[in-house]
Amino acid sequence: MMGSLARRTNQNRGGAPSLFSDGFSALRDELDQMLTNWFQTNEPATGPGSFMPLLDMNETDTNYEIKVDLPGLQASDLRVEVTDNVLTVSGERKSEHSEKGDDGKTPHYVERYYGRFSRSIVLPSAVDRDKIDAQYRDGVLKIMLPKAEEAKRSQIEIKS
Repeated sequence: MMGSLARRTNQNRGGAPSLFSDGFSALRDELDQMLTNWFQTNEPATGPGSFMPLLDMNETDTNYEIKVDLPGLQASDLRVEVTDNVLTVSGERKSEHSEKGDDGKTPHYVERYYGRFSRSIVLPSAVDRDKIDAQYRDGVLKIMLPKAEEAKRSQIEIKS
């Protein structure tokens, strides 16, 4: 039995029969390639001429803090809205390249995303809309969303 298993499977580095046949190795390699392509694609996240900016969201007892990476934009290119418990950041990054002509340049690589974008996230609780603060500095949009009074945590005393 062991002889037939050894003939049908690969040998590992130590010379012992491997439990993974060529079929499993090929499948593993194919899955690795698919995952690599998924995370290293040069295609825009939401279709041609658009992209989805990356963001971080942190929570304290009183606020939600959101940071959105938007390099190369001006504050006037951005829009921030809160509707119900959904925060939406949108705008447009204008293309800086053109076909050879106007500026005499011929593009060889065009990998930076440009076009319209819109990114929406659901906030975990209600926020105080009158106290929202948004600042854009060094390519990062920082939004502070104070929690509404009813959404703040409170310690409840347990009586015995």
